[in-house]
Formats: sequence, C-alpha cells, structure tokens
Amino acid sequence: METRNDIYHLSAWRGEFTHPEIERGYRQHNQLTFARHLRRCLVVWLVLLLLFGLLDYPALGVSTEFAIVAGLRLATAVLLLALFFQLKSKPELATEGYAVTAIEVFGFVLFFFLYFIRHDIVSWIIGVVAMLIISLYVFVSNRVYLSTLAACFGIAGMLYSVWLNGFGAPELIGLLFMLSLPTVVGFFTALRLQTVQRQQYALFKQVSSINRNLQNEIKQREALEAELKRQATTDPLTGLLNRRQYEMLFNRERERCTRQEKHISLCVADLDYFKRINDTYGHDVGDLALRHVADLFNRTLRQSDVLGRYGGEEFVLILPDTDLDQAADVVNRLREALQASTLKIPSGEIRLTATFGLAQVAGAEKNIDSVIKRADRALYDGKAAGRNRVMTA
Repeated sequence: METRNDIYHLSAWRGEFTHPEIERGYRQHNQLTFARHLRRCLVVWLVLLLLFGLLDYPALGVSTEFAIVAGLRLATAVLLLALFFQLKSKPELATEGYAVTAIEVFGFVLFFFLYFIRHDIVSWIIGVVAMLIISLYVFVSNRVYLSTLAACFGIAGMLYSVWLNGFGAPELIGLLFMLSLPTVVGFFTALRLQTVQRQQYALFKQVSSINRNLQNEIKQREALEAELKRQATTDPLTGLLNRRQYEMLFNRERERCTRQEKHISLCVADLDYFKRINDTYGHDVGDLALRHVADLFNRTLRQSDVLGRYGGEEFVLILPDTDLDQAADVVNRLREALQASTLKIPSGEIRLTATFGLAQVAGAEKNIDSVIKRADRALYDGKAAGRNRVMTA
C-alpha cells in the first residue's frame, strides 16, 4: 500500500514525481502558467534570432552562405511562431516539453553551420552557445531531462564542428570543459527549481486533501447532529413529533396565543379497533397503519397545526389560533379524510377510522397534561358513543 510520501516521491535526477498520475496532475495544474511563460520566451527568442540575423548581411553579403544562414533563421522563426500559436489551444505542449526541445535542437543546427560559414566569429559563437545552454535550463520552461538532452546535443555538435574545422585535442578538451560548466550549473539550478515547484504542489495537494477531509468531517458531524436532533424530537416509527417536542411547541404557542388574546385547542385521536388489526394482520400491518394515518394527518392539517404521537395508536393535535368550534370543523374534516382512505396490504385493503376528543385550552391551564386529560375524557365518551366521531370537552 502506497503511503503519502511514496505518492509524492521525486526523482533525484529528473526533478519529477515518480508516480505518473501525480506528475500528470502537476503538469495539468500548471500548464496554463507554463504556456504563458513559454510564449514570452518564444517571443524573446524570435526577436534575438532576427536581430542577430541583421549582422549576417554586412559580413556575408549576397552569397550562398548568407542564403543558408538566412534560411535556417527563417525556418527556426517559423517553428517558433507555430509553437507560439499552438500554445493558445494546446497549453499541454508547454508541460510536455517535446515541442520546445525539438526547436532547441533545430536551433543548435544553425550554430553548427555558423562554424563553417563565419570563421571570423568562432570564439563569439562558442560564448553564445554557452549562454544558450544555461538559458535552456533557466529561461525556457522545459523539463530537466529534455533540456539536458538538448544541451548534450548542442555540446556534441559543437565539438564535432570544431573538430571538422581542424582544432586539436587540447582545444576540444578546453571547449568541452567550457561548455560543461554552464550545463552542470544549469542542470542543478533547473533541478532545484523543478523540485521546489513540485514540493509546493505536493504541499498544496496535501493541504487541499486535509481541507476536503475536514469539510467532509464537518458535513458528517452536521448530518449526525441533525440526525440526533431528529431522533430526539421525532417518533421513530411515524416521523411525527414526540412528546417532548410537541409539549415544547404547545408551551410556546400557548404563551403566544395568551399574549395575542387568541384561542388554542388540543385534540387526542385514537384509531378504532387497532388491537384487532394487530391481532388479525400482525404488527407489521399495524405499524403500516400508523404510518398511513400519520402521513394522511400531515397532508390534511394546516401548516400552523402541530401533530405528534401520544403513544400506541394515539395522536395529539395542537391547533393554534383556533377556538373549539373551529377546531371541531378542522378535526371533522380530518376524520372524514381518514374514513375515505384505504390502507393497501398484500391480502387486500383495510379501512381505518378514528375517534377524536377535543378540548379548548383554558386561560388558567399552564401545562399540557390537564388539557390532554380533558380531551382524553371526551375521547372515551366518543368511544362509548360508537367510535368514528369528534367529541368536545
């Protein structure tokens, strides 16, 4: 199993992530920035290429040598322009590095020809090539090993060109040493830069991962808190408010109605013949019946009404801003809706009814228990009178 350190491990000589997906992610993350920087480098390269070309004509005049050098400069300029415009639509070319490496290699060929055409400035050409080599590493956005390949090609080509011009072993060794210095300095400078950039990216990804984990943990905690709150305030079977919650809402609504001099009523509902349903069809159907009633009551009651489960097959309805007559109308509509509904079960359908006991909260009543007792007595009167009816206290 790979650890975090294994995933972000860096190659000691390439300055790149050894994990291919991480390296690919790094390049994709930085490709727009590298593309913008490389486009600026290409513009500078193109300007210098054309400016130095102005010095060829006074020295060579109209000649075959001038045509060769000018042709190489123009070909290099065309390649630079082509890559410049391609980077707009394909910024990944900047992070892959192969395109700019190919142009660097082609650009060195121009200097190889200059050895044979401009014998008068050989020492100057060598100095420029040394500057070019270190620029490949430091100035041009490219991968370390590709810059090294281009630099090695340039050194090998220069040594070969100098050898063809008749220089001996001492001169070749001195030239190799002189060109190796900027290569070594440029290599380690670029390696350090590439390593630091990727270390910063690794730190960024690790911090982002930690932040994501923290955000996920916060969301999980919030979800857990919401679930705990729901469990603390609702009945697990029906999803209705439990006694603790509807008592709290009753006290709040009673105080509000008292301040505003409005009425508040309370109703206790009891399903008729519920024990018979449990005995005949089983407790699973009994639970299904309770959920069916809870859902129907929720859909039928007003938004301001409070609905809770009192226990067993009994429910409590709190009707704010409602006097006894108004509450009777509301509850009777509820009774009729329940009577008209059917509960579908595998063996057929069951029709459910309920008896309702209704009481208006008196001004002297400070808690819900006394109101429930009065509503409960009205409920039992309704049971005695034949069930499926609304009775008031």
